[in-house]
Amino acid sequence: MAEQKKETFSEVNKIDQYRTVDELMERSKPSSAYYTLLVLSSFIVAAGLLVGNAAIVIGGMLVTPVLTPLLLISLGVSIGDLNLVQRISRFVGKSLLIVAASSFFLGLVFGVNGTPDFFMLDDTLRGAMLYFIVAIAAGFAATFAWAHKDMSEILPGVAIAVSLVPPLALIGIGFSIFSFEMIRYNFFIFFFNLLGVLIGSMLVFSMLKFYKVEKKVEQEVQKQEQEEQNGKK
Repeated sequence: MAEQKKETFSEVNKIDQYRTVDELMERSKPSSAYYTLLVLSSFIVAAGLLVGNAAIVIGGMLVTPVLTPLLLISLGVSIGDLNLVQRISRFVGKSLLIVAASSFFLGLVFGVNGTPDFFMLDDTLRGAMLYFIVAIAAGFAATFAWAHKDMSEILPGVAIAVSLVPPLALIGIGFSIFSFEMIRYNFFIFFFNLLGVLIGSMLVFSMLKFYKVEKKVEQEVQKQEQEEQNGKK
C-alpha cells in the first residue's frame, strides 16, 4: 500500500512530467485563440455578475484560459527558472488587465443595478482567509490533476473553484461606477486567490519532484523565445 502511494502521489514518471511541461507551455502561449477566449470569458463573467446570474458566471469561469499560465509561474518558481517566471508573469499581467478592461467596458455601457454592497458578500478577514484556503486547495488540485493524466476530468471543476476572474471583473465594474470600496474589497479577494493558487501549485510541483525536468523547461522556454523572434521577422 505504501509503495503504491509513492507511485501515485509522491512522484510521477518522467513521461508525465514532460507531458505536463509540454501542455502547460503550449496552453500558455500568447495566441489569438488565447486572447479570444480570455475576452469572451471576461464578457460572460461580467455579464453574469451584472445580471446576478451565478450560472452565467460559472460558465465564464469554465471558458477562461488564465489558469494554465499561473501554473506555469508556479512551475518556474519551484524549479528556480527566473526567466520563465518573468516571461509568464508579464503575460499574466497583460491577461489580467484585459479581464478588468473588458469588465470596465461592460459596466460602463450597461451600468449596475443596485448598490456596490451587492457584490461584497463577506467583507471580513474571515472571508478573505476562507477564499485563501479554497485557492490553495484549488491550485493544489489543478496541478495534481494536470500531472496525472487519468485525473484530467476534474479540471473543469477546478477551474470553477479557482475564483480569479470574478473578483477581477468586479474590479473593472467598480472602476466603471467609481466605487473604490468595491475595488478595494475585490482586489484583496483577487490577491488572496492568486497567492493561494500559486502556493498550492508550487507545493505539488515540489512534492512531485519537477525539479528533475528543469532542463526540459529551459529548452521549451528557449524554443518559444526563438519562435517569437522568428515571428517578428
